[in-house]
Amino acid sequence: MKFMMNGALTIGTRDGATVEMAEAVGEENMFLFGLTASQVEQSRGWYNPYWHYQNEPETRAALDLISSGHFNPGEAGVFDPILDVLLAKGDFYLHLADLHSYSEVHARLGHFYLNPEAWARAVVLNVASSGPFSSDRTIAQYATEIWDVVPCPTTESARAVEGAS
Repeated sequence: MKFMMNGALTIGTRDGATVEMAEAVGEENMFLFGLTASQVEQSRGWYNPYWHYQNEPETRAALDLISSGHFNPGEAGVFDPILDVLLAKGDFYLHLADLHSYSEVHARLGHFYLNPEAWARAVVLNVASSGPFSSDRTIAQYATEIWDVVPCPTTESARAVEGAS
């Protein structure tokens, strides 16, 4: 949200924050990828990360590069825990399910960047739509809805109230 307020275009998964941002600015002005929260929940009982390895050439190539030591010469096995979480331990967060979608949206972002007018329009819309995500509004909402607290008057605010009466 801080990036949005400063003109960055978001590339992200469809989690709570990005969903709220997309509602404010429109999905066409962001680069969302991956499964929705509902799709993640629906796939919990049958998801198999090996399916992505076996059926998506880009996923296989990426995991094979990691496994081969390509990114860690002289540090054998340093990325083995990542491979273990993604494959052997079942990829709880469904990273591999989102990888192909990420690749597609990343390519779309690259093409979009080549259109300076469309890029600038999306930047301006992001900044203009970021107001609801200010820390003042967020903290006030959390105070009311989550923490169940009320503002505590300061000496100045108490004097202002007394002066008004």
